[in-house]
Amino acid sequence: MVKADAWHEIHSRFKLKETKKSIARCVGLSVQTVRKILRQAEPQPYTRLRTAATILVPFEGYIRQRVAAVGYCARSVFEEIQTQGYRGGYDAVKRFVRPLRKEAVREATVRFETPPGRQAQADWGHCWTVIGGKRVKIHLFVMTLGYSRRMFAVGARDEKLATFIRCHEKAFDHLGGVAHEILYDNPKTVVLSRDFEGRHIKWNATFWDFSRYYGFRPWAHRPYRAQTKGKVESGVKYVKRYLRGKAFDSLDHLNTSLLTWITTVADQRIHGTTHRRPADLFAEEKDLLIAHPGKPPYQIQERAIRHVSRDCMVTFETNRYSVPFRFVGRPVEVQSEGDRIHIYHDGHLIVSHIRLTGTYENRVERAHYAGIFTRDEIPAAPSTLLLSDIRQDEVEVRALAFYESLLEGGAL
Repeated sequence: MVKADAWHEIHSRFKLKETKKSIARCVGLSVQTVRKILRQAEPQPYTRLRTAATILVPFEGYIRQRVAAVGYCARSVFEEIQTQGYRGGYDAVKRFVRPLRKEAVREATVRFETPPGRQAQADWGHCWTVIGGKRVKIHLFVMTLGYSRRMFAVGARDEKLATFIRCHEKAFDHLGGVAHEILYDNPKTVVLSRDFEGRHIKWNATFWDFSRYYGFRPWAHRPYRAQTKGKVESGVKYVKRYLRGKAFDSLDHLNTSLLTWITTVADQRIHGTTHRRPADLFAEEKDLLIAHPGKPPYQIQERAIRHVSRDCMVTFETNRYSVPFRFVGRPVEVQSEGDRIHIYHDGHLIVSHIRLTGTYENRVERAHYAGIFTRDEIPAAPSTLLLSDIRQDEVEVRALAFYESLLEGGAL
């Protein structure tokens, strides 16, 4: 008996007109074995020859009846039949149970269809694409309605809780409502901990509050059971196929193109399972969704404590923002809210910046450096002169050209 890769190697060489003797020498088999393999239409799996009767035979009927109840655990069955007089080894029981377990796994999964408006499924996917001439990794949020299969997808740069919530709100706006239940995998943004069966689930408090705000019930599917949310899994693959090989000017350009494709192609195709267009089925579902007209966005803020560096900059999410020089060395609280970054000291707002969307970028306000030195005081050797020679604050003095380069987007 040879492995499948050896079978394919022998057949490939023979199709290339190589002689049987040459093939035998190369693969280390006899010519007779090579001839036998060439007569086989496909690789033959190994099957263990079973003797006519073993000491396990009297217990096989009991094992077949009992094995499903113990989760196809050979050890449990072995211990039970020992009390009934079995004197054989554990390996024999394990070999008998193994094909029964595989057969149970192969049993068809019943497709679970939901009534209109009842359920949606949401998940993340990942893909690499070209944005602005650079190959970047994009996180894809996809939500699919269980009944109509109408979907929404949007690209993001991360999977943080704030991003996750904003993606939901975009999906709700696109679909014109909220499903009564939304099914998830078990990400930390939704589930902090759980038992295997799902009887005890510790939900992420912020996400739970978000679900109460919009009135839907989150559900977490059983671990290692991806087919439970197969509708959105298929949606993620579908979106990836659309993005494959394309290039975009920006993330906004990607999302605009993606939304156009969803409304003109994905919603209008004949779905492979329902054999109807998602747009047509959605007409039966839209009035049964939870309406949210005029509801303001859920308020969530990301906060972090930072110390102002000697060049009057604060780092947040890899990007750097300037603050007035008098706060150098002091702790500040950075809060993000939508497209704005707010920086506080002792509870008082000291500066607000437009949020940078890239990475390792700088946002600098010239006024924050006013008073460090005048143009007549530009040092001949900037590396040797500190502001402590002029003022009490510990601020490093650099040439004005340095700060002008920051205003033009230069990196440190």
